[in-house]
Amino acid sequence: MQRRSFLKTVGVASIGFGAIGTASADPDRDKYRPGGPQLGSPKSINLNAFRTNEELTKELEKIDRKSGRVSLEEIGRSAGRHDPIWEVEVGDGDTVVHLITQIHGDEAIGTEVALKLIKSLGMSNSRRVDHILDNLSFTIVPRVNPDGAMYHYDFDNDGDDEWVGRRQNTQSWSETDSRYRPYYHSTSPGDSPGYDMNRDFNIRPPSEFDPQTDDQEEWWSDQQYLDMPYEGHTLFASGLRLAPEVRAVTESFIDADPDYAITHHHKGGSLYPNSGDGNKPAEQTLMSVMAAYGEEYLDRSPFYPADHEPVTEAVNPFLDYETSTRSIRLNSLVIDALAERGNSVFDSITRYGYYPLWGSYLDGLCPNIANGGDGVAGMLYEVAYQTDDLGQKAIGRQMELTKVGFLESFDALADDPELSDYSVETYFDAPLYGEEVELR
Repeated sequence: MQRRSFLKTVGVASIGFGAIGTASADPDRDKYRPGGPQLGSPKSINLNAFRTNEELTKELEKIDRKSGRVSLEEIGRSAGRHDPIWEVEVGDGDTVVHLITQIHGDEAIGTEVALKLIKSLGMSNSRRVDHILDNLSFTIVPRVNPDGAMYHYDFDNDGDDEWVGRRQNTQSWSETDSRYRPYYHSTSPGDSPGYDMNRDFNIRPPSEFDPQTDDQEEWWSDQQYLDMPYEGHTLFASGLRLAPEVRAVTESFIDADPDYAITHHHKGGSLYPNSGDGNKPAEQTLMSVMAAYGEEYLDRSPFYPADHEPVTEAVNPFLDYETSTRSIRLNSLVIDALAERGNSVFDSITRYGYYPLWGSYLDGLCPNIANGGDGVAGMLYEVAYQTDDLGQKAIGRQMELTKVGFLESFDALADDPELSDYSVETYFDAPLYGEEVELR
């Protein structure tokens, strides 16, 4: 089966980009035992360690009042709850970083770490922070999905709604919104309609694309997928920019005109490849990373050549060699930084086999078409397990993984925006995302 057909069969979601892992039908599942502490039952859901939308707003406003460096702006409202979407700007450097977290509501760790980062950048007088702010400028959207972050439903079928969070926002689709309802709109879990917003971006800027007027019937596959032609390519399963949250992030990105774009997610559980034997349990990888790159790295793609599929199924052809190299080096930096911690939990980082997801933040925005096509180096982090898998269990370890990745990245970018000391081979030598595991 061609990969494009396969991706559409599974709705693209089970191979990464923050997706909850689909359990393998392996009859020998019990032989795989993740190393380290057991993470507990998926029914043990408690989110009290995470901030509500109201608490996040209070914290950001408090930092804004006390800091002379931070600029806080409401850039939009969520579709369902109409809660604010906040943007923070800080720093005076020439290298611009655009950072978003919690575009999926059940992926809350990035928001908590981003808030700590904002507080440190806004209020610390350390030499480290001064060096970062002298060389970098940040635009941070710490919670893209307020609706999903606060979503309640009867998760355990006990008759009461629980605060669990979910991937989508809360938004109905109407026939007046677009020609067809896109594949990434659903009512599960919890029965409320909503969009997976990391499928809703579009490479064409708002001035060039309106889903009510700028598509054509022949672009639609199975009346679900917008396979949009662009610059001689077909961008399969493009987004429609129907969510107000996505429109807000798009405008934030265009205004920032960044050099680097970082998006933080959670993922399903997986094993570190070839890490166990008969005497030692297999090791669990707790973070996976992914770089967006262009045609100069086509021969490094695990998806090409495959049945003569187009390059847009394997790489992003709108990212040039220099941008692609910086993307890959940024991922190499994080792999190196975590490995240097000297702890096997941190030295087990895997990578995703990158392919463009044309409705995603990275592939929709990093070509930076609205700013003349001056490409943006992009990176995706994913720590293991969503809040509706674990609740707040293992929060300390997940936050430490994220914090190290963020701060080491910013230290290195402040020293050298080209990241010349880091090798692309570190990234490609990292093993691909391994066997998925189930919580039990």
